[in-house]
Amino acid sequence: MPHDPATGERPTRNSRKIRAAGAVCCAASLVGAAGGVYLAVAGPVAGLEGFSYPHAVPGFTALQMVLALTSVGLIVGLLAVRWSGAVPWTRRAQLGYFGAIAALAGLTVAEGIAITVTQSTSDVGPPAFGVVYAGYTILLAAALLTVGFDVARGLGRGWSRWLPFALAAWLLVVVVPALATSFTAALWAISAWLLLFAVLGVVLILDADQSDRRPTGPGPAGRSARAAAVLTWTYVAAFGSPVIPNVAYLLQNGMLPAFLDIFTMYGGPLPVRLSEGSLVAALLVFLVVTLVAAWAAWLVWNGSKVGAIVGLVLLPLEAVFWIGLALPLPWMLGVARVALVALAWKSLNWPAGRSRSAETEETAIPTSPWRPS
Repeated sequence: MPHDPATGERPTRNSRKIRAAGAVCCAASLVGAAGGVYLAVAGPVAGLEGFSYPHAVPGFTALQMVLALTSVGLIVGLLAVRWSGAVPWTRRAQLGYFGAIAALAGLTVAEGIAITVTQSTSDVGPPAFGVVYAGYTILLAAALLTVGFDVARGLGRGWSRWLPFALAAWLLVVVVPALATSFTAALWAISAWLLLFAVLGVVLILDADQSDRRPTGPGPAGRSARAAAVLTWTYVAAFGSPVIPNVAYLLQNGMLPAFLDIFTMYGGPLPVRLSEGSLVAALLVFLVVTLVAAWAAWLVWNGSKVGAIVGLVLLPLEAVFWIGLALPLPWMLGVARVALVALAWKSLNWPAGRSRSAETEETAIPTSPWRPS
């Protein structure tokens, strides 16, 4: 692949993938905005057992599943921003980018967990889940602000380079205060924010052909290493992130929620033997362990043997929680993670073998729809 050492850029053929991702992001954003407007104008339905949001349980479940899928579409849009070369290879920008992905994944899980809260004894949204949404929203805003600052300060006059920064600013200035005001105000604010994401999707569609170059970054790790990292992140999103909304539900109701009345989430020996306070502490410890595993996976993605060792060392501790919380699927995922790390071991390096100069990291500026050449 031709490489221009003077600019630190190399050509890529991601335009078709970026255009498809932009379409997914735009469609998901419009659907999410429409769903938010619907929730804002539709009031809760009173029934014999309480209020449902905003209608009967089957409709509520379907709507929450759609909203969760909407968040997945936003994640696809952020992935396309990276493919376009708009995210600099600075540590701050990379940290902000992956933080935004993680926060959106948390919101996706929270939307799915909200299926369990179909009714309430009052005509307002469940307060515990409001706190969860606010927490994830603040984390997402901070992450987008970090990466948006580095994207916006690059050379170029394109207005689209300000979009990540605008998404962060809207969350902080409009959405967070609206969350503290009322459920309806928050829905209108979030719907408008999703329209900004739709604009992002349109920009990705229209300017995909201009994303033919990207900054030189760390050489990618082998496929097995990247597969191990993705599998670990999937595990953390599916089994670690739900800890937050489940703890909120536990503190509010004194019991763990049941997923669609099929099974109790995080049910197992620990909830039976521990008091409420001890169970909350145990769940939070499990969350911290999974977050460390996610960090180790990021190191593996970048080809670090240190990350592989940390991930393997964590597995026995994770297994303790898999037993105590009756989580069968992580056992299969854990075996797959070990196998992939073993396959990738020879392609991984110790930190000294992956060093790059700070000058190269800071000055590599991509040609993309965000920074016109």
